[in-house]
Amino acid sequence: MSDRTTFQQAVAEAVASFPANAMCRRLDAGDFAMQDYRRLLRTLFHQTFEGPATFALAGFHCPLRHEAARAYLMKHAEEEKHHYEWLISDLRNVGDDGPDPRSTFPGPATAAYVAFNVYCALREPVARLAIAAVLEGIGGRHGTTYGRRLATTLGLTRAQASFFLSHGELDVGHVEEVLATIDACDLGPRDWAFMAHAARTAGALYNGMYDEAAS
Repeated sequence: MSDRTTFQQAVAEAVASFPANAMCRRLDAGDFAMQDYRRLLRTLFHQTFEGPATFALAGFHCPLRHEAARAYLMKHAEEEKHHYEWLISDLRNVGDDGPDPRSTFPGPATAAYVAFNVYCALREPVARLAIAAVLEGIGGRHGTTYGRRLATTLGLTRAQASFFLSHGELDVGHVEEVLATIDACDLGPRDWAFMAHAARTAGALYNGMYDEAAS
């Protein structure tokens, strides 16, 4: 039967596997160009734009016994609702002349990630926190390292790499907040099993976006 330990292991494995995606491997190898950066920002845009809405949606669907999760989800939706503007600003500041990302459609990998967030928000709303634990973990563990590597490789200023650099700084410590919120919920073995499933799936789908951006 699944429990909190199973879930934590799934989160840890998802976070540890992040550098295996194609875009991180390209950056590690020094084979990373401005066109890769622009493509990555555009790939991540819809996930960043829709993420706060799926937090709020999950909060709305939380039952009363999960009041702590509801409060955190609604608060986090408010905190992140403008983060997509960093992506638009970074694109503009590196001279991208493509269409406004808001007028475009997400690619298959991004659409799959967003759709899974909506599914969890509607069917298993506390699992939206499992997804958050994975992304906050990736940001806290890898964000600053890869953000600085990206900026150094391309010679970017902070105003041109605000999305990655800011998330790398803000996400440190957030995993503990998410886990504390999850612990305040009364979860049974089946709930923990889905939480672990959500963490593994989120890790795979998030890496898929980076793979898609590198293709």
